[in-house]
Amino acid sequence: MSDGNVKTIRAVETTFEILDALSGVEPAGLSELASTVDIPASTIYVHLNTLVERGFVVKDAGEYRRSFRFLEVGGDIRQRVDIARLLRNKVEELSRVTGEIVGAAVEENGKRVILYRSTGEKAAADEIPIGNRTEMHWTSLGKAILAYLPEARRAEIVERHGLPSGTNRTVSSLAELEDSLARVRKRGYAIDDEEHLRGIRGIAVPLLDKNGEVKASIGVTGPRDRFTPAYMAELLNVLQYSKNELEVRNQYSEYTTIDG
Repeated sequence: MSDGNVKTIRAVETTFEILDALSGVEPAGLSELASTVDIPASTIYVHLNTLVERGFVVKDAGEYRRSFRFLEVGGDIRQRVDIARLLRNKVEELSRVTGEIVGAAVEENGKRVILYRSTGEKAAADEIPIGNRTEMHWTSLGKAILAYLPEARRAEIVERHGLPSGTNRTVSSLAELEDSLARVRKRGYAIDDEEHLRGIRGIAVPLLDKNGEVKASIGVTGPRDRFTPAYMAELLNVLQYSKNELEVRNQYSEYTTIDG
């Protein structure tokens, strides 16, 4: 039952009570299930019908059991946990290897959100905290994600947040942005050439799932004087290797169970 100080929806509570009860007796008929909970059989029947229609319960020969839809939901959550762990480890590894600031980001509510960040020995102190949110269009991490979102989603983000300028090098129109993102998709990486902050450059690659949908990005940031085209090409090789490793390992985790 819920805490009296917290507002809840009773019908949703009932659904979860039924699912909890079903987990201990499945497969079970309506009368058997009704005997385990203090809920009228008629109410249980309606809730079970709804769960069957939504694919979360299977009815077979008059008996009910939870469906493998729960495995799908759990697998999706586990995949997110797995990629987060993989990203954290890879960010720390790359900061040691390159000596630079390495970050991993995701998109949330149309913003670039820093998931992990690590500062290498060559880099200055990094004052951007984990969880930092900023515009997608003016950082390499943001553009690496934005380029692979559906066109309608990109337009929605621009309509909601606009295209504010960080410097005079920031993309300032939707047409210009789409041209820039087309180049990102063609070459497979994104660059921030002092578009957010003067004197700062960055390079990032997207992380895609087995369906080609973008899940996150990983990239390296540093001062303009050190981040020459030749040096950024070296960093890109390291990033692309890491991208391939992360994507393969994350896709493999989709097919494994908790017990391995």
